[in-house]
Amino acid sequence: MFMTRPIISRLAQQTVRRYHVGEFKPPTMDELPVPSGSWQAHYDARQRKYNAVLALGLAFTAGTIVVAKASGLVYLNYSPPKSLD
Repeated sequence: MFMTRPIISRLAQQTVRRYHVGEFKPPTMDELPVPSGSWQAHYDARQRKYNAVLALGLAFTAGTIVVAKASGLVYLNYSPPKSLD
């Protein structure tokens, strides 16, 4: 128990010393990116892409369910079975 305490203390000190390497300059407002262009055009372009991905995902999911149902691999349990066998 007493042997591990100096080892842990030494590791913690080295970590603290490695953390503060060099001069640290706090960020300022001048370093922030400057907006350019129309935000609405950028927003519309992103929404077009996201809507296309959503439509493709829905179409793929629907197609997969239709193919699985048509092949007989799955039973969707949307109604009671016709027989118990």
